[in-house]
Amino acid sequence: MTKQGTVASLFHDALIYDEPYIAHFIYYALQKKKVTLEDKIEKLYEIELTPEEYEKFQEIKRRDVLLMRPIKLYAIQRNGHLYDFYFAKTPEEAAFLHYQLFGEKVRKVIDAYNKMMDMGIYNTETKRTSTFRELMKEYVKFPVYVCTLEGGGS
Repeated sequence: MTKQGTVASLFHDALIYDEPYIAHFIYYALQKKKVTLEDKIEKLYEIELTPEEYEKFQEIKRRDVLLMRPIKLYAIQRNGHLYDFYFAKTPEEAAFLHYQLFGEKVRKVIDAYNKMMDMGIYNTETKRTSTFRELMKEYVKFPVYVCTLEGGGS
């Protein structure tokens, strides 16, 4: 049987293309022997989790046991419609760096990874547009302040 259309191929793609929900779901399903790597992808749609199993799966995903996203994108709202963006391991790291840079203690740190990583940002100095995903590759030390953007407001 060809690997295309198998749980193994989808698992591989989920890891490569940064899809932690799918990757962790497959990982959990494999652990619980609900599927094998050789099964067709369609078998994943037949899996029903009990509330307890779903809770365990969510915990695995939350802990990021596959280490898919050790560095995340966080936003901190400042001065009305301005948002400061940070790459950090935890919201606490982002908040502490924000305090060091701006002298502001914050209670709310927004996890912006899923909504913002592929958003294009124009840099007036370099005269090019990059996504947060591309920008993250430019840094080697974290946490780091990335930029301040104006938000739509509430």
